[in-house]
Amino acid sequence: MPDPIFATISGDKMGFSRQGCEFLFHIRKRYGIAWGSTLTLGRQQMFISPKEARAMAESFALPFALKEDWRSGTGYCEPFISALGAGTIDSMDASDYEDATIIHDLNVPVSAELHGKYDCIIDGGTIEHVFHFPNAIRSCMDMLAPGGHYIGITPADNQMGHGFYQFSPELYFRIFVPANGFEVRTMLLQTPSEWLEIRDPEVVGHRGTLTSSTPLMLAILARKTSSSSSEFHIPQQSDYQNAWSIVESIRSDSKREGESTIRHMVRKHVPVPLKTMLRKVVRSFSPKLGVDGLRRVDRDSYRRIRIQD
Repeated sequence: MPDPIFATISGDKMGFSRQGCEFLFHIRKRYGIAWGSTLTLGRQQMFISPKEARAMAESFALPFALKEDWRSGTGYCEPFISALGAGTIDSMDASDYEDATIIHDLNVPVSAELHGKYDCIIDGGTIEHVFHFPNAIRSCMDMLAPGGHYIGITPADNQMGHGFYQFSPELYFRIFVPANGFEVRTMLLQTPSEWLEIRDPEVVGHRGTLTSSTPLMLAILARKTSSSSSEFHIPQQSDYQNAWSIVESIRSDSKREGESTIRHMVRKHVPVPLKTMLRKVVRSFSPKLGVDGLRRVDRDSYRRIRIQD
């Protein structure tokens, strides 16, 4: 069986590649997540052998009690997820063509009986194929129990035509926020041969720009910190929020000080933040990590890591 670079690059098959499995071992070791009752979006195939999985577990110094050879069975990921520590495993798909345990189209919100049911939800390459992404991600958030984890391995760049969407890191940073009862625990970028840790653009203070000539994937771990609220906090991109705040501050100061013209307000208030922003923009477009197909990388936002350390 061919071993694709990433979880989702295998025709119409979804599943876990070597790097996808590496990420799952990494978050198990570093964050000690409880798999408990796990739901996979779609049935995920395995693109590594049981022998490779055991060797990987050993390299992470993790127990891995594999009870079934998936290559002699269905080829799906349930034995692997079980060996990671899951007690019960469900799968959700819009069709029964791969015998998912729950048939549901994620374009439509899930029923209330599924809310809070799962300790872990894994998207290994499904959500980019769902047209109504807001409904799909909200359903995932609703189906998690407090303390549970969302794990996403999803296209970031250079996979045009694979699904409906490719995703920016900031989308997930803005969705999984305290206002929505979540926190991002880690977000990594998969290149064909290395991992980059991604920092939140809101924390960095500017957009985390990156261009590459190779397929890239996001690997996301987010935790549900509280029960779902009926009111969803709609994401806004952080640099726009900052710009709006500056303008509101200028207008507020202007009203207090009696300024009469926009030109006077801009001359008085804008230069320092504008200069800071321009410096960051210029710096973000300078070549930094020019290897492995990454042509331009903002090193304030992306940092190489070894996930087995």
